[in-house]
Amino acid sequence: MGALRKKRPVRAALLLLLGAVWLGGCAPAHIPVEPPPPMPESGKNAVVAAARSLMGVRYTPGGESPRTGFDCSGLTWWTYRQVGVTLPRVSYEQYEVGQAVGRRDIRPGDLVFFRLSGSRKNMHVGIATERGAFIHSPSKGGRVREESLDMPYWRERYVGARRIVRSDG
Repeated sequence: MGALRKKRPVRAALLLLLGAVWLGGCAPAHIPVEPPPPMPESGKNAVVAAARSLMGVRYTPGGESPRTGFDCSGLTWWTYRQVGVTLPRVSYEQYEVGQAVGRRDIRPGDLVFFRLSGSRKNMHVGIATERGAFIHSPSKGGRVREESLDMPYWRERYVGARRIVRSDG
C-alpha cells in the first residue's frame, strides 16, 4: 500500500507537466528568441534531407533530439541546427522569423504553420518538401512523417509559411 501512495504524486506531477506542454504549444516558452542568420538557397535541400532522415522518430512532448523524440518545433529547431541555422525553440516564435511566404510560393525547406486551437501560441509547425507536402512530428502516439498540405485537416488549419532559406533568384 505504501508503494502505491508514493507513485500517485509522481503520476500526478507527470500529468501536470504533460498538460502544461500541451496547452503551451509545442515547447516551453522560456527559451529566448534569436533571429536566424540567412542561409543560402542551396541549403533548402539539406534541410529537407535532414528532416527526412528523422522519419519514424517518435513524438515526445518537449522533445528535441532523435534519441529522445521530437515535438513539432523541436523537429524544426533540430533540423535547422544541422545546417547551421539557429531558430527559436517554440513554434509561435518560429512564426516570427524569416520572411512570410504566400501559400502558392512555398518551397522546400520553408516552415509551414497551422493553428490548432485556443491561444495564438498553440501552433503546429513542419518543413515543406518538394512534393506539396510537409514533414512534421504530429502528436502523442505519432511519429515524424510526411503529409500533404492539401489534406483537409491541414488545409483548414493552415495559417502561413516562413522562408528561413534566402532566395537568390
